[in-house]
Amino acid sequence: MDYKGQHILSTEQFDKDGLLELFEEAKKMEIEATATAGSSNGDLNGKLMAVLFYEPSTRTRFSFEAAMLRLGGKVLSNADMMETSAHKKRETLEDTGKVVSKIADVIVMRHPEAGSVAKLAVKSEVPVFNAGDGASEHPTQGLLDLYTVWKEKGTLDGLVWGMVGDLKNSRVFHSQADLLKHFDVKFVLVSPEGLEMPTDYINGEYRESKELSSVIGEMDVISSNRIQEERFANP
Repeated sequence: MDYKGQHILSTEQFDKDGLLELFEEAKKMEIEATATAGSSNGDLNGKLMAVLFYEPSTRTRFSFEAAMLRLGGKVLSNADMMETSAHKKRETLEDTGKVVSKIADVIVMRHPEAGSVAKLAVKSEVPVFNAGDGASEHPTQGLLDLYTVWKEKGTLDGLVWGMVGDLKNSRVFHSQADLLKHFDVKFVLVSPEGLEMPTDYINGEYRESKELSSVIGEMDVISSNRIQEERFANP
């Protein structure tokens, strides 16, 4: 599947063949990134990535920026769009997307509201990557997580995948689960009372537990996350 020029907004865009092709390409790019290490010989030489983050981030923002730089591109970054951008002057997301796409070759965006990244992408003339929209999705993190396990294990089929933490509000778990529907994976879900995984994200066999110690021995993979207090109505 050819993803060139496409927005990456949702895990719904991917099927099994597309994921495996993407993983193989990522493996090649890892080797290239090590070899070129930010030189002008990288595939992204001359390209500019705009990073628009309306929510805090360490890993996701640095990962995108490091990848762009290692492949020869450049980065234009604003990690506090809520306070230091035209958003403060009530500029719409659509207008922000239109303007920034005149400057950059790709946009990476994070926002606290579900559907916000898709809204910005409406008028963008360049690809937009969803780096997290509220409690909804985090497709690029889901892709990275599956790729990491695929690279280490050699496959995703036949695994028991454990998810531990706030399964209700974690966009990372939602994206992982939706991508894993394309593989023969069983789930073990561990969460506090009231923070269980919404059933519409799970396709396939699963079991739930409140105690990690009683099920940890069943897991081939453990994905854990913190309690997402910022998503609570009254944290």
